Amino acid sequence: MRSRQSHFAHSLMLLAALGFLNACGGGSGSSSSSSGPSPVPPPALAITTPSILPGTIEGRPYSVTLAALNGQGTLKWSIAPISPNTVFVTGLTINADTGVLSGTPSFYGTGGFSATVTDSAGRTATQGFTVTVTSALMAGSPLAYTARQFQDINILSVTSLGSGGVFPLTYNLTGACLPLGLRLDSTTGLLTGSAVTVGTYLCTVDVTDSFTPPEMVSGQLTIAVIPPPFTVNNSLPSTILLNRPFSGRVVATGGIPPYQFSLAAGSTLPPGFSGIDPSSGQVSGTPTTLGMYNFTVNVNDSSSPPQTGTEPFTFTVATPLGRNDTPATATPIGNGSIMASISPYIDPPDNAPLPNDTDYYKLVSLADATVHVETSAQRSFSANLLDTVIEIVDGNNTRYASCRQPGDTGTTFASDCVNDDISTDPVVLDSALDFQVPGTTNSATTFYVHVLDWRGDARPDMQYFLNVSGVVSPLAIQSAPLLPAARGLSYSQQLSSTNGIGNVSWSLVSGSLPPGLTLNSSGAITGTATLDGTYSFTVGASDSGTPPQKAPAQEAIQVAEPVQITSSATLPDACVNQPYTFAVQTSGGIPPLLWSFVSLNWVGISLNQSNGTFGGMSSVTGTFTGTVGVNDATTHGASQQLSLTVKQCP
Repeated sequence: MRSRQSHFAHSLMLLAALGFLNACGGGSGSSSSSSGPSPVPPPALAITTPSILPGTIEGRPYSVTLAALNGQGTLKWSIAPISPNTVFVTGLTINADTGVLSGTPSFYGTGGFSATVTDSAGRTATQGFTVTVTSALMAGSPLAYTARQFQDINILSVTSLGSGGVFPLTYNLTGACLPLGLRLDSTTGLLTGSAVTVGTYLCTVDVTDSFTPPEMVSGQLTIAVIPPPFTVNNSLPSTILLNRPFSGRVVATGGIPPYQFSLAAGSTLPPGFSGIDPSSGQVSGTPTTLGMYNFTVNVNDSSSPPQTGTEPFTFTVATPLGRNDTPATATPIGNGSIMASISPYIDPPDNAPLPNDTDYYKLVSLADATVHVETSAQRSFSANLLDTVIEIVDGNNTRYASCRQPGDTGTTFASDCVNDDISTDPVVLDSALDFQVPGTTNSATTFYVHVLDWRGDARPDMQYFLNVSGVVSPLAIQSAPLLPAARGLSYSQQLSSTNGIGNVSWSLVSGSLPPGLTLNSSGAITGTATLDGTYSFTVGASDSGTPPQKAPAQEAIQVAEPVQITSSATLPDACVNQPYTFAVQTSGGIPPLLWSFVSLNWVGISLNQSNGTFGGMSSVTGTFTGTVGVNDATTHGASQQLSLTVKQCP
């Protein structure tokens, strides 16, 4: 008897041979010639049983009846091998009188034979057949799958819960045990869909074959539906306006609602804010102080144990632009070109529009500079006949008298600083002035460019450009929040300035640096802070001009305990093929915290670098090692060697 492998190896040859046999089937007959009409020959003898016979199970009795059509008289049946190279249906015989093929097959796999039927008229028909013998249906090992809530699953199969048996197999659940949104195809054994409920679902799958009578085995299926990835979104604006009510909400997604919101230690909200609503994540208030404020929001979901998310935020409290129709509300500008409208739609918000709306712009330049200002309305917007007037005034709205009118190429600046039209021939309704900035040499002077509508009939669609050149910017300290300091660790921060003449020297004007830090004349703040707290002070910069320019700036440095990792170096054990989460704990530090992790053998579980939480699922068991690191806003950090054991859990 051949091996099972060799039987299967000949299956293709067997099927090819069957095709040839079936093509050759037919009956025999005779013909004669006569002068009269030829008699209609009887229909050909034909075997009607399908070529692929029902399958059976190894070692089980088998019986099937072959049938033929159009036979005359008694039928006689016989079977024979298809070819020397094909597997014969050893153990099966055919009853010559009844066509019953029966016996106990002693082969495995797909066997074949050629069946011939002969009727009493001597006509014959031949057809090839196959019979597949398989092992008995057996139950497979239990299956466990993990799916994420609301996400289409990759195609999962339960076909391994049953093997062997007579195909085709069918798969049916005992009861309604699947999570809502998933379904099982009873024909293919495939699970598809998207689970909408979280939890662990235990199912019994009945696998039934096509034997007569059908055989059935049952297998266990476990589906763990876990929440979507938990994240905290950067949902707040970076800039809010001074003395304007603000309300925003920190948005968390994924995990299991409801969420709990809190501010991380060391967070600073603008004065006028009381905190964050713990249940909604709402951040509300009216900021009363300009500046930049850093804070970090921690969010926990309702998982068990809770998943934790962290997101750093920055509020810059800025001065609102508002109306700019007085020197006190002027819009700060410098060299360049801006486009504006002489009559904004929204002004004023509570009454009828004001007549003769005007625009003021604030400029700062060194004394003695020659600044050119010019409007372009008629020349830039052909359908806009706005007739602009331009004047230059001081902070009291008093017009200067140190200007030069358009077309004047002299060196004397003695004209009133007002102009209506650049020229009258040709007519150019736009305006321009050259302005000699007054004041002491190397000192900064603030002045205002006033643009108004000569006729007073401007509408919101009457736009213009204001072009400025020649402004010489004075010495200024570049504004940027100073790095916070970690108590007991080295600190270094370099102050910087722009537009200085020659060398710039630095000094502490008022207030005090944190104990342990000093400011040198080159603008470097260095040392080791020794006492926690927030320290405000004023620094001054002075250049080498004659006389020197001077510029002050308000600064602050926060000092806090260095960040440390406080959780154990040995992480809680993980279970193979089960979701895992662990948040590394810290103390001290100033948000935001930035995390890193390096490992050569960590499998399936990764670190969220924004919140220091390990999450994922490992497919292998063992003990794995790695190094976790964390840095805070001071740029200092801490690291720790970690180990994680992944084991087989019940």
